[in-house]
Amino acid sequence: MTDNNIREFDDEIPEKKLKILEAAIKVFSEKGFEGSRTSEIAKEANVAEGTIFKYFKTKKDILLSLLLPLTLKFIKPFAMKSAEKILNKGKDEPVDEVLKNLLLDILHLVKKNMPLVKTVVIESLYHEELLVPIKEKLAPQVLELLDGYVNYHKEKGDFKDYDTRFITRTIMSMLLGYVVLSSAFPEFFSLDEEEKEIENIVNVLINGIKNGGV
Repeated sequence: MTDNNIREFDDEIPEKKLKILEAAIKVFSEKGFEGSRTSEIAKEANVAEGTIFKYFKTKKDILLSLLLPLTLKFIKPFAMKSAEKILNKGKDEPVDEVLKNLLLDILHLVKKNMPLVKTVVIESLYHEELLVPIKEKLAPQVLELLDGYVNYHKEKGDFKDYDTRFITRTIMSMLLGYVVLSSAFPEFFSLDEEEKEIENIVNVLINGIKNGGV
């Protein structure tokens, strides 16, 4: 995530606290939470280590103070805006194009915020509270949008008569699975053929849920 992105989501954060948050993203994403020291964050932020504890009680407080607000104030609005635009306005467009555009948008969001996403994914394995905002504030709204999209196409006869939430979970699993794996292990994915890989994933998915598919 770039400095500008953090400054965009909240311009009321004191400058020194902002520097600490920016530094924490970099250090946590490179060394992991447990492997990071507040002295390293202070050095990266070019502030005294004591300054960190003026704003944060503990290192974990930095992690929570960093990720929870950013998830709610930056990722959620962007993700919802993207999903609503693609799923609502494009519901009568070819399904494969809609899902392809959705995946490309998700991938763009992840790449734009890679250090933050990497930190959330890894640290959520050890700090479940990091996922609370996503589970409570983001996931239900995205799932509701997808459910509506799936139901619309089931009623039109485009999709097989599977359980709506099952189809929604399948779509999310395939799309997010690709995003996470391609981001975590880029050496196994050809970035030059990214769009082609996305098309293939969508085709496999469509063949499973679309009437007339395999």
